[in-house]
Amino acid sequence: MYVNKNAKADQRIYGANNASALIDSFGSDPRLGSIATEFNRSDTINAFTLAARMPASSGNLGSGEGWHRDAFFRQFKAIMYLSDVGLENGPFQLLEHSQQPGQIIKDMKRANLAYMQYRVEEQQIARLVRQDPQRLRTFTAKAGTLILVDTSTLHRGMPIQTGTRYALTNYYFPIDAVDHSMYEKFDVLPKA
Repeated sequence: MYVNKNAKADQRIYGANNASALIDSFGSDPRLGSIATEFNRSDTINAFTLAARMPASSGNLGSGEGWHRDAFFRQFKAIMYLSDVGLENGPFQLLEHSQQPGQIIKDMKRANLAYMQYRVEEQQIARLVRQDPQRLRTFTAKAGTLILVDTSTLHRGMPIQTGTRYALTNYYFPIDAVDHSMYEKFDVLPKA
C-alpha cells in the first residue's frame, strides 16, 4: 500500500478515493461539491481525498505538524472523522476569523507574525488566544461528524495524547487550478 512518508505525526494516503469505492463516494458526493462550488464562487472539484491515520506518539505536533494555514486565499475542505475524537485524540482546531484580511493584519501586530507567514508558533497562537479566548474552536465529535472549513484560517490537529484518530479530507479547488503539478506536489495515489 502507498503511504505518503513526508508527514511526521500522521500517516497519509493522498488520493485514497482512487483506491476505494467507499472513500470515492465521500469524495464525489454531489452535495459537498455543490457547497464547495458555492463557497469558491466558481466551478469546483474535489481534486483528491486524503485518508489519514494519526496515532499518539511522543512529541507529536498533531495533524498538519502544528498551527498553519494552507493558503492566503479561500481553501475549502470537508473533513470527516472516522473515529470518535475527544480532547486527547487530536481534535481539529482553528482560530476563528484568522482568514479575514483585517484580522490577518491585527494578528500580525498582536503576535508578531510575518507577512505571508504560513506556519505559526504555539507561543504566537497562545498570545492571540489570551487576547480573545473565544476565537479558539476545538472540534471534538463522534465518528461520522463532517467538518466544512476554510483552511486559510489558522488551524491544526491538536497533538494526540492517546489512541488513534482516523479521518478523510476532501481537497476542493476551482477546476482551473487543478493540474498535473498539483498531483505531483501532494504525491497523489494514481487511479488504478
